[in-house]
Parts: sequence; structure tokens; C-alpha cells
Amino acid sequence: MTDTPQDRPQPGDRQPGDERTVEDILTIVAKETSIGRDRLQPTARIDELGIASIDLVHAIFALETRFDIEIPVLAPQSGAEFAVVGDLVDHVLATVKAARKVAPEGAGG
Repeated sequence: MTDTPQDRPQPGDRQPGDERTVEDILTIVAKETSIGRDRLQPTARIDELGIASIDLVHAIFALETRFDIEIPVLAPQSGAEFAVVGDLVDHVLATVKAARKVAPEGAGG
């Protein structure tokens, strides 16, 4: 199954219960990239924040571990699919939600 732009959630698609997950995502990205949490705004460009590609990879690994998910690649170029922080957050949030839908009842922690 290929992920297309119309399949991806938009910031307006977030549900009221998503705030905690979004905050967890941003906290992990801030920690792994050494970027102040306050600078991680939805429209902030990842390249302009000075996030090194290796730090973004570490952040993605940490997110996968935290949420017990595998974050699918959207484009052949590493990291190119996440132009702004909101792109990354929305993609991780959608992946977390999809994983929760297929998790058996009572599973997880």
C-alpha cells in the first residue's frame, strides 16, 4: 500500500485526544535533535532549524521505539518527505493511530 498526500492527515484532522501524543512526539524530537521544544512549531522548516539528517534518523528511531511502530518512508530520499515539523508530526501520529487500530484488545502498555 502506497501512502499518498491525500492519505496523510492534515493538522485540522487531529482529534481532541491527540494532544498528548503530539506532545510526546515533539518532546522526543527535541531531545534527539537538541532543538528547543519551543522552536518545534508545525510550520518550522526542518532544514532551517538546522536539524542534521543523522539527528532526524535518531529521532525517528526513538519515536519507533516509544510508540512500538515502524514509520514508513514516504519518499526515496531520506528525510526529504518531512519539509516542516508538522509533516513529521502528522506522519507519526497517523502511523501511531493505524498501529492502535490493528493492535489486539488488551495489548500494549
